[in-house]
Amino acid sequence: MVKSEKLWLKNHLCDGRYMRKIDNKMNTADYNEAVLKLLKKANGYISGENIAKKLNISRAGVWKHVEKLKKEGFSIKSSPGKGYLLLSAPDKLIPAEIKDGLATSTMGQTIYYYKETESTNLIAKKLAMEGTPDGSIVVAEEQTKGRGRLARKWISPSCKNILMSVILFPKIQPPRIFSTTMLASLAIVKGIEQTTGLKAMIKWPNDIYINWKKTAGILTEFNAQQDMVSYVVIGIGINVNFDPATYPEIKDISTSLFKELGQKVSRVNLLQSILEEMEKGYLLINQGNFSEIHSQWNRYSLVNNMPVEIRSFDTVEKGVAESVNLDGSLNLRDQQGKIKKIICGDLSLRFRR
Repeated sequence: MVKSEKLWLKNHLCDGRYMRKIDNKMNTADYNEAVLKLLKKANGYISGENIAKKLNISRAGVWKHVEKLKKEGFSIKSSPGKGYLLLSAPDKLIPAEIKDGLATSTMGQTIYYYKETESTNLIAKKLAMEGTPDGSIVVAEEQTKGRGRLARKWISPSCKNILMSVILFPKIQPPRIFSTTMLASLAIVKGIEQTTGLKAMIKWPNDIYINWKKTAGILTEFNAQQDMVSYVVIGIGINVNFDPATYPEIKDISTSLFKELGQKVSRVNLLQSILEEMEKGYLLINQGNFSEIHSQWNRYSLVNNMPVEIRSFDTVEKGVAESVNLDGSLNLRDQQGKIKKIICGDLSLRFRR
């Protein structure tokens, strides 16, 4: 491994796996995470000496990692003779916070964190080609060039929402690629329900709605060699703690968890729930159990049995959405009663409750 590759990993990797392969020891991110776990588990103050012994580092090293945590936004009180006391954590998607209590074996166990980036999907595709571990995620507090389906701009103020890309290496052929969008959709609606109690639904092909307004979107990109998928990058954007009403261009069509609940939602808890649900769905896909993913997706479908209008290039199709197929196509019963298989398009609901 060349020097530039080592430097890139040190700057961007928030999991210790690669760094231990390079120099066989823990890196700064590992120690920050370990110190934070000890602070959280302590019933009150924990001495620097105690932390140093548990981690086999110097007390000066403990102080250095505590200072790094403070710079990340953790409120930590230092008291001579007592040690350190964790007072509060920042409202940020810091890897150590995400991994604390995350009940997965692979999903989200390798985290690349950015305060700001152009696009998490762009970074994720580069990492996928370099062979990052399966289930790695790229998380950003803000995107300057975030985009959704059909290259639409994704509006998201800093440190308010979830902006994430998940990197997968599924054992599937290209015709099965929509199953990965399905598993992400299901993970989001289930995660929202578990965290907030809100009922979210899936709008074909890749949006999440609450009370007839868009709450989240998914952008799936992949690379394939011959008849097998090489990697999949699933970009996820969720409106969590901001009010879309402050943005004229989306106020009538979008909502957020904050707006629906009337209170802030823990982004960390929501992200953990989503990752845990994604791992369950990913296991089904790798076992070849596509039918279970498919049936669950249709149960959460917002559009099934609804009058819809679908625009695709220069054509407009109207009818009633019957169901969605495993390949992602929509069965549409047209105005003459015939079933048409719609491969892609921009769907709008013609009837609102």
